[in-house]
This record gives sequence, structure tokens and C-alpha cells, in this order.
Amino acid sequence: MIGPHAETALAFVDSYGAVAVFVVFALEGALVGKVLPARTLFVAAVVAVGVEAVAVLPVFAAAVVGATVGQSAVFAAVRRFDADPTSLAVVPIGEGRLDGAGRWFDRWGLPAVAASNAVPGTRGWLAVPTANASSVSAPRFAAASLVGSAAYVGALLAIGVAVALGFGGALGFLGAEAVAAL
Repeated sequence: MIGPHAETALAFVDSYGAVAVFVVFALEGALVGKVLPARTLFVAAVVAVGVEAVAVLPVFAAAVVGATVGQSAVFAAVRRFDADPTSLAVVPIGEGRLDGAGRWFDRWGLPAVAASNAVPGTRGWLAVPTANASSVSAPRFAAASLVGSAAYVGALLAIGVAVALGFGGALGFLGAEAVAAL
């Protein structure tokens, strides 16, 4: 039994492939509200293409690059045009959460960008405070964003493989310790 979000995601992936994953992750990275839940779309894409590395690699790359492009677009808009994305209705982040993200960046620097991108619920929030920090270049921000997004999407890939193989198949494919760590 598949939920309505998963059915929509499967139809989207079936029609547009990795491009759909790129677009949804880029919009999520740009702090735009969710068109489709990115996690659901990614897992559905992995299930749709299968678990072979050749088939999954374009989907994985599309998600990581899409998230990085979206976050880099926010970074560039804030840096270059002094934009305030939180003033837009489509950005679901309030000023209080943005202040907390700024304090996190002040304390930990660029590793906080990577760490926040690896954690659901905080992805992309550090683009604005990082852009406001004059010492961070766009390439360094993009690299930190890429590292965190790769970790996040890697965890989603493991979930997608587990769903595609069924839980019992995932235990044999990944090993019981790897599945338990998820």
C-alpha cells in the first residue's frame, strides 16, 4: 500500500526521471516551500530505478547537486542583492529560527553548514547567515553545502535501497549493522 505522496512522486519520477529529483531538491535548497516532499520523491525514485549503482547514481547526483544549487542561489541572492528570503511568503522560516541558525554558524563556522544540511528539518537554514558573514566565499559555502547534502542523500539512499529490497533483503544487502545504524 502506497500513500498519496508516494504515488505522486512515483508518477513524477516516471515522467521526468532525475530532472524531477533535481528540481524538487533545488526548490527545497532555495528554501521554497515543498512542492513534493523531497525525501519521499527520492526514495520513490530509488524504488523506481532499482538498486543498481548505475541506475541510482544519476538520481543521487541530481539530489545532491539540486540541493547545492538551490542553497547557493539563496546564498548569492543574499550576498549580492541583500535579499531577505524570510520576507517572502513561500519561505517557511521565521526570523527566530534564522537567528538561531546565525548563532550556530557564529559558533561552528562552515562545518555547521555541512552538519545542518545532513539533518532533516534544518537543511538550508544557514545559507542566509553564512551569506551575511563577509569571510565566507561562495565556493566555500557551496562545498560545505555539497558535503552535508551528500551525507543526507546518502542516508536517504540507504532507506531507498531498504524499501526497494524489502527489509529482509536490505539486511542481506547492507548487513544487519548498517540497517540498525539507520
